[in-house]
Amino acid sequence: MSPDRSAVAQGIADLAEEARRRYGVPLVRVQMLGPGVMGSVGLASQEEAVRELVRGSWPGGRTRLLVLAQRRSRVGLYPEGVPLKVWRSPLPTGGGKRELTTELLAGDPPAALLAVFPEHLLVRAPGEAVGWVERSAAFRFGPPPEAIQSPTSWDPQQVLGSALRQLGRPYVWGGTGAEGLDCSGLVWRSFLEGGVLLPRNSRAQRLLGRRVSLSDLRPADLVAALSRGPARRSHVALALGPDEVVHACSETRSVRREPLRDFQDRYLVIAVRRLAGYEADSR
Repeated sequence: MSPDRSAVAQGIADLAEEARRRYGVPLVRVQMLGPGVMGSVGLASQEEAVRELVRGSWPGGRTRLLVLAQRRSRVGLYPEGVPLKVWRSPLPTGGGKRELTTELLAGDPPAALLAVFPEHLLVRAPGEAVGWVERSAAFRFGPPPEAIQSPTSWDPQQVLGSALRQLGRPYVWGGTGAEGLDCSGLVWRSFLEGGVLLPRNSRAQRLLGRRVSLSDLRPADLVAALSRGPARRSHVALALGPDEVVHACSETRSVRREPLRDFQDRYLVIAVRRLAGYEADSR
């Protein structure tokens, strides 16, 4: 099969345009040089897409890409007085509001600076949430984030105490506690205050630890679910015990505790995960 360089070039252009529509900037700076392609992309998914293009249309072509979201940062961004908002895109897309990816509160681990643009900074927030911070936002530059080691043990009651302090707070997409929280933000915040840093989104959280049965539900187990509506949105809750959960509920727009049977009326439970270091395992 002879190389089809025009197909590779068009595929790269399409990736850049898709990123421009989604994030406001292309995030794809790739050139075709000599025996292959080289350059930088923003996200790991873009790297894989470029590699797939080369594999399919340019057999033997080399791919050398820097993934900004995976690079080691030399600078951290620390909230300065007010929560630091991390947005999905630097500018509103499609005429709507920007989507909040996550937010950092005072005392949270810093975000890692990945790339600098005229009005926005591309960052990787704790929990591997990649997004944008306005250059006009209130933050200070400081040392890069240090690797956070998972503790050998953690106290489920400390995690649940953090979650229960959020009861009644509003549901806010992307929130971690400033004006409200979303489902994964509640789990992330609760474990962070218990000394454990988790991934920031519910799909990643439902892959953590080991799978246990719903009949063996223990305090601070993660209950991964899907909403029963047509959208089938991913959801996550924290078990309070064998028959009760606490979660940030998008349907009621608040953080609430409720019996497991009521939770199951709204959500289809797809997995229960228990994180390593659960203190009850050694009792």
